[in-house]
Amino acid sequence: MTLLIALLLLCLPIVTLCYVGWCAASPWGTCLRCRPGGKNRTCRACNGTGMRPRIGWQLYTYARRLYRDGTR
Repeated sequence: MTLLIALLLLCLPIVTLCYVGWCAASPWGTCLRCRPGGKNRTCRACNGTGMRPRIGWQLYTYARRLYRDGTR
């Protein structure tokens, strides 16, 4: 059991840093709602562009905006 916890403690920061780097390098991903058929003009999630921001990028933007509004 301690081996499993040790592996999680070692792997979690690595996976997190890789995802942060991926979101920084490519903040836009394909839309999950209209991906199978390509661009869907009536898709509300991406406004018909076929691209939407990744969850990590949305969280970063939210935290940045929260910090900016709190320090004004």
